[in-house]
This record gives sequence, structure tokens and C-alpha cells, in this order.
Amino acid sequence: MKSFAKFISAVFIGFFALVPAAQAHNYNDQGICTDADCSEPYQPAPLQDGWHLLSNAGNVEWFSAQVNQGGNNIFLWGKMVADIDFTGVTHTPIGVSDATKFNGRFDGQGHRILNLKLRTSKDLQGFFGGLRGGGTRVSNLIIDKSCQITGKQRVGGIAAFAQTITGDPIVIENCINEANITGTSTAVGGILGGSMSPHPAIHILGCINKGIIRGSGESATIAGWLGDNAGSLVESCYNTGRLTGIDGDKRNMVRHGGSSVVRNIFDLYKSSIYTQGIKKDWVTDAPLTSGELCYFLSLGQNGDVWRQTLGSDDGPLPLGDGPKVYLCGKSNCDGSLIADESFFSNEDEGLVVAGHQFEKGHCLVCGSLQPGYAFPPRKVFLMGGQSNADGRAAIGTMPQYIQDYANGGSKFCYWSYANGTEEAWQMFGGKFAPYMPYTDNNTTSRCGFDGIVYHLIEQALHERFFVIKESRGGTAIDTRCSSTGNLWWNAAPEWLATAAPRSGHSLALEFTENIGLCIDGALSQLEEGYQIKCIMWHQGESDRTQAASYHDNLQGLVSYLRSWLVEKTGDERYATLPFIAGTVNRSSTQYNAVVEQAVLQLAEEDANFHVVDMSDCKLGSDNLHFDAVGEADAAQRMFGKLVELGLLSEDDATGTSPVPSKGVENGWEGCFDLQGRQWQTTSGRQPKSPGIYIMDGRKMLVGSR
Repeated sequence: MKSFAKFISAVFIGFFALVPAAQAHNYNDQGICTDADCSEPYQPAPLQDGWHLLSNAGNVEWFSAQVNQGGNNIFLWGKMVADIDFTGVTHTPIGVSDATKFNGRFDGQGHRILNLKLRTSKDLQGFFGGLRGGGTRVSNLIIDKSCQITGKQRVGGIAAFAQTITGDPIVIENCINEANITGTSTAVGGILGGSMSPHPAIHILGCINKGIIRGSGESATIAGWLGDNAGSLVESCYNTGRLTGIDGDKRNMVRHGGSSVVRNIFDLYKSSIYTQGIKKDWVTDAPLTSGELCYFLSLGQNGDVWRQTLGSDDGPLPLGDGPKVYLCGKSNCDGSLIADESFFSNEDEGLVVAGHQFEKGHCLVCGSLQPGYAFPPRKVFLMGGQSNADGRAAIGTMPQYIQDYANGGSKFCYWSYANGTEEAWQMFGGKFAPYMPYTDNNTTSRCGFDGIVYHLIEQALHERFFVIKESRGGTAIDTRCSSTGNLWWNAAPEWLATAAPRSGHSLALEFTENIGLCIDGALSQLEEGYQIKCIMWHQGESDRTQAASYHDNLQGLVSYLRSWLVEKTGDERYATLPFIAGTVNRSSTQYNAVVEQAVLQLAEEDANFHVVDMSDCKLGSDNLHFDAVGEADAAQRMFGKLVELGLLSEDDATGTSPVPSKGVENGWEGCFDLQGRQWQTTSGRQPKSPGIYIMDGRKMLVGSR
């Protein structure tokens, strides 16, 4: 038996002696095999502690090939340990198809990709092709200005596309693109080209684009298309590169569906057509090099990573071990800078914070309340309706002062807007927060005319006030009408007996439930008390198919809301609470003359029902919703009605005076609006649009003429 075993062993030894030994591959400095007919053209990246260490272009291409095989390889982790030169090496994007999207980790460790030339007419081109939802993370990567990436659709510096909803968000953090990125179609971006359905949550944090971004349309410097996932976030990013191919809403940095969060972003490549990230009130002449930009980037939740050596760095960096930038000198009480008194340093040289500027018990700078001040009852405004009350004009198309106000500039307006999902109800139902535009669908981040009204009220009052809003697009009063949200404003007793808030399809019950919660949880706790001033309303488009019933339906809703408020509060004044309704633009595709006549008839029958003519307020391209100009005009008219009815004037000692009905002594030639534009007239007539104007150095509340 032993002899047989020895025989078999000898046979195997002899057999393997006949097989040529595997030859070692010869790789050049770039990690590319120099052997003829090489079976492994790229140098494998060594594995250490779970990370594949990438030191040359061959390592990267080997890593890309592994991922692009699919299967478990999409979960690989890669770490750059040196700057990597791609001269003469053709790069294949990492995650080359829908089936092989990268789902691992990649850490550039602050190293650069150099001389990468990716020029093709194909879609989905970038250093990474596709990123997969579910915890993918790409960080600390720099695509150098020596690189160039060209493709068709969804082309990006860091990644071309992202797709697949699963688990944790995709994170792209502390990455820099300096390369020129070109796409002959849409969704081109310096960091991300475009998300694809199903859209994952994507977080782009602390990133910079410096390259030229060229697309045929719907492109942006950071993300050409972020998608419509409400869990997406872009924060503390900036751009210095030129952009072509901007979309119709002029979103130059991040295009998204509207429900994503985009904050603390800055565009340093200025152009009048841009709307995102443009900061016009820089205190220093060169915010990029002075430290001012670094300071503001550091205010974001991802901001602590920002560093800059003042005097040598040409801008702040989200990576490396450079020094922090400190605000020194003097600042306002809200942290804003004071020209000629605020400066920046790499050393903490101390900061003096200016005191509050109280007027009527409120700080005019930060909105803080003055301790011990005897406040009058707080004014409360109710707002309701459908899409034009909800707002459909993109924030970025609004005048700059509205953009600033809508994006955190509110000091005195506190609102509760429990519109949309159950999540939104949990967030806003019965709770007040400083005014900030909110949306629960996948359209562009937007503002309604009501937001401009709040701004005008703030300018007039300089005191804290409250708003409770309920509006939903496509909703009707009459249940026989179509409602895209499956919700109705109907207040007929037989309907309310079978309905319920939200899932029970009743907007009236949802509105009153939220009002009740706000009264019980906040308003009734105010020492100074509160008074509901009016209900502002814009609705009627969806009731056009039952126009003959609109008079009775709206009258019933007004009566129900007034009666409910009397019963809830015990205050009989609410039985005649002013109800102010804006009319539908007569050019709207959903205008109905019978609906308009019903509103006008109610104003004749009810001394406390008032109409604001919005019949010519400009519409957008859909011929249905107010555009930015129309929103501003509608807001001025609604505000003018508030002034006319005296709803802002009692206990108002701000120095804001109503203009006499006959005009002013010296005519209107010295009248300016709040943007400093002089009212030009040769007829001596007052401005057409009601609102706040400056006359002889005083604020004047101008009503309807």
C-alpha cells in the first residue's frame, strides 16, 4: 500500500514539473503591465485592514474592474495613498452600469487625480460612474484641474449618477472638482451629474467646484440633478466655476425636486441670472481669501472641517490640517458681521457682540424679546386655500430680499403649517416656528404670495406675530369636484359628520384641529394674550366644475370657521372675523366667471367679507399659478387690504403712518419702495400697488387707491 502511495505521489510531482511556473507580471510606475499578452493588465491594489491601497493609475483601474464585475465586489473599499497620474491611461468609471453601481467606501485622503482624460459621447461619465444607495461614501477626493471629463447625459466630476433607494444615504463629503466637465445633454455637475430613478437619499457635504461646467440644459455646478428624495441634503459647499446649461428656474448650484434640504451654499462666480448661493452682503472685498467665506461655511453642520491659512491659501478647504478661521472684532447680536468692525484671523483675537436694539420689546436685529416688557396681545393671522395660496413660484426667481427673508431672514413671523405628510403634521401640527418656506411634494422649492405678505407685515409691525396656515394644491370645497390630494374644504354638517382630518379627507377639520392645538399649546400660554385678526384666502380654481354651488359652499365654510372659533375661544368677536379672499386670474386655465361672481356677491352680502382683485396678477408658463412677479403683486394687494381694514394699526407705534386718502402734500415724486426704487409719476397719483413705501424718511402704509 505504501509503495502505491509513493507511486501516485511521484506521478503528481512529475506532472507539475511539466507545468510552467506562473510568471510574475512586470508593471511600470503607473501600475500598467508591460508584458505582451498580459492576462492581468492592471496592478492589483494591496489589501490592508479591509482597504485596497491605491498608489497608481493601474491600482485604480484594477479596483474599477473589480467593482464592475458586480456581485459582492461593489462593496469594496479603496484608499488613495498618493497623488495618482493618469497620463496615457484610459479610465473606466468605477460602477460602470446600473447593475454594478459602487456601494463601498472610497477615501482620497486629500490626494489628487491628475491628467485624467475621459472624453466620450456616452452617458454616465465621471471618475465614479454610478453610486448605489445604502451607505456608499466617497470622501476627501480631489479631481485636479489637469483632468477633463466629457460625455453625453449625467456627467459629473466625482460621480456621474446615483440610483437605488436602500438603507443609509449616499455621502459625498469633502471633495473638490477642479476639472472642466462637459455634457452634450442634461444633468451635468461638478460633483454629481444626476440621480436616476429610484432616487436615493444623497448627502453632498463640504464640497467645492472650481471647474467650468457645460451642459445643454438642466445642469448645475454642484449637482446637475439631485433627485426628489426628501432625505437628500446639500450643505456647506461653494463654487467658483463658470456654468452653462442652467435650467429655467436658474438653479445654478443644485437642481432637485424641492423636498431636499439645501443650505449654507455659496456661489463666488457671480452672474445676474443665478439664484442660488449668491450672497450680496459680503463685508470684506474678497470673501474667498479674507476668511469670510471660510467663516460662513463653518457655520453649517458640516462646517467644522473647513480650514484656511489666511495670506497664503486662495480659498477655504474642507480637508487637511490647516488652521481654523475666527471671527474677531465686533458682531451684531444675531452673529452677523459689522463692516469695518468685524475681521477674520487664524488666531482667536476676541469678539465683542453688540447689544440688542429693542423697539416695542423686540430686537430689530435678531427678534429677541425684551425682558419685562409689557406686550400688547399678539396678532394672529390665518391663511388658507389651494395651490396659489400654497405657492408655486420658485424661491430662486423671487426678488433678492424675498429670497433672503424666505431662507432664514424672518425675525418676527412664527407660523404653523401642517401641510402634507403625516411627518409634516408631527413636525408642525400645534407648533410654531420661525417662518421658513415648506413644501411636501416634489416641485421646486417655492414661496407663496403669503410669504411676501408676512415680510411686509414684519416691516410694518416690528413685533412678533403668528400665522396658522392650511393650503393644499388641487383641492376643492365641493366634494363633487376632483381633488388631486383626495381632500376637500367642504363644511356641510352632513359631510363633516363622516369626515376626519388628513386621512379622513377634510381640510376644514385639519385646519381647525391645528388652530385648536396652536391655541392650547402656545397662544393661550402667552401672558399678553392674542387676537386672531383675519382669515386670508385664495381658492376656487378646482370648484369651477361646480361653479353654481360655489357661493353657498364658500359661505358655509366661512360660517363654519367663524362659529368654530367662537366656540373654541368664547370670543364673540370672531363671529364677524374678517375673511379676505383673492380672486382667480382671468387668464388662468381654471378661471370661471361664476366662481368670481360668487366671491363678489359674498362681499356685497357680508360686511366682513372682503375681496382682493388678483385677476391680472401675472401667471407662470402653466397659465395657472402666479409667477414671481404675480406673487409679489398679489402680496402687495393683500397687504394693502390689511392696511385698509386697520388690521395692523392698533397699538402700532413704529412710526409707520397710513397715507391720507388724498395723497401727500408735495405729491408722490419723493416716494420710494423698500428696495430704494423711486416711484416715477407725472400724474401725481400714488403708487398703484399697496404696501410699505418711504416718504420723507418715514415709512408709509399705502392702501388701495
